[in-house]
Amino acid sequence: MKNLRRGVVALICTAVAVATAGCNSKSLAIPVKFCHIPVKKTSLAPLIPNGKDLTQTYADLDSQPGTTCTMKVDGHQILFATVVHWDRSPEPVNWTSVASPYKNAAKRKVSFPGDAVIGSDHAVVQATCNAAASYLSFDIYFAGERVEDTPEGYRKLQRFVEDFVPNETKKWGCTG
Repeated sequence: MKNLRRGVVALICTAVAVATAGCNSKSLAIPVKFCHIPVKKTSLAPLIPNGKDLTQTYADLDSQPGTTCTMKVDGHQILFATVVHWDRSPEPVNWTSVASPYKNAAKRKVSFPGDAVIGSDHAVVQATCNAAASYLSFDIYFAGERVEDTPEGYRKLQRFVEDFVPNETKKWGCTG
């Protein structure tokens, strides 16, 4: 009988703990757009922590054709992107040097025309346009509890980059 009571008490304690944890945070609805373009929920969901309020901001750049976009959860920035359209060929880049200040960053192979350094919490991308003398540059910052500072932690951000960058290049008329 004592074992039955202990089992019931343990079950009740577990249920209370789960219910209490559920009250403190909740899963947010995953947006279908970031930076005013469609993104797959499967590429965005791993970046978004539990919370109560998700907000996004979008602003055009004043000095150069481009945009900045921010996503916040409960007032904390989790995703920030700057996109700049350049009407010239890209300068040669030392990608090793670009990667050096970021966590677990390295030059990564991407599915779109261009080059990218992607790490656990930052990506720098040059996406080549169809016109030989133009490209888009991207700086993407990822922050918060979902960042995995491990050698494999870049994969979350790369999945997002592989979805976001091609959609953004189409928006700018950079690619077809």
